[in-house]
Amino acid sequence: MKLLKFLAPLSLIVAYIFYSFLPVSLEKKTVEIPYGMPSTDIAWYLYREGVIRSPVSFLFIHTIKKGRLEAGEYEFDGLVFPWDVYRKIHYGFRKTYKITIPEGSDVYDIASVLDSYKICKAEDFLKYALSPKTAQNYGLNTFSMEGFLFPDTYLFSKNTHPLTVISVMYRNFLKKTEPLRRELEKSGMSLEEWVTIASLIEKETALKEERPLVSAVIHNRLKKGMKLQIDPTVIYAMKRKGIWNGKLSSKDLDIDDPYNTYAYFGLPPSPICNPGLDSLESALRPAKVNYLYFVANGNGGHRFSSTYSEHLANVKAYIELKK
Repeated sequence: MKLLKFLAPLSLIVAYIFYSFLPVSLEKKTVEIPYGMPSTDIAWYLYREGVIRSPVSFLFIHTIKKGRLEAGEYEFDGLVFPWDVYRKIHYGFRKTYKITIPEGSDVYDIASVLDSYKICKAEDFLKYALSPKTAQNYGLNTFSMEGFLFPDTYLFSKNTHPLTVISVMYRNFLKKTEPLRRELEKSGMSLEEWVTIASLIEKETALKEERPLVSAVIHNRLKKGMKLQIDPTVIYAMKRKGIWNGKLSSKDLDIDDPYNTYAYFGLPPSPICNPGLDSLESALRPAKVNYLYFVANGNGGHRFSSTYSEHLANVKAYIELKK
């Protein structure tokens, strides 16, 4: 009788443990584990969400494995076993979202996209992306990561640390620009100067065939010691000051900011956006022309000229077209 009294509860415990390890059938269940949640709380959270049959199975596996549990958003579907749940959270196999960063996006644009998908908060991303220390950690002689976050389509999960996002995008920049960077060594430009010129080209024209021409204007004006007088640099200066409202006036051209190429000679202190490969290539290979000016032609392109008188005539033609 004593043996039976001992075996009865033992069999119940064994049955419960066996039950705990049975799989759960799910149809795309998503759970989000916040940073700093203790393993016990994670186990109970997964149980309450119906991902596991009992917290016992998860905690038992965790006791054996003694692995790190990664915060984040996880998706489960089909026949889900507790060790599969543990493995996914231990290795950080999070649910990912496809994020597209268009060519010419600046860090403020990227921050907005990341925030909209809850990858990371915009202010957190900007804190690191605009930090000189972050750029220095990558060996860049510049003030921020602007220009070096390659525009592309990425897979990121929610609550990803901004430094992880920056690292992924910068490594992609290095990968995609490797052939051009070999060519850069013969150009006489530094990496930072090259990307800055490419960012100006990217912002000045969306037409691939015009980019070598815009590049030529920038290189020619720099050689002659002329101010670049590029409108997008003023817009970037206004974004930095938090006063950009989507409209650029003649009064804005007088803003005292080192990025304003109407007020300061030479290149801006760093890139003003993240250029694509066409602009990066054009920055290295400007057209062999003596153009010094360009103005919009009213059809999405530009009129280029070598003399100021020609430029004034082109400006007049544009004004007449806009009437």
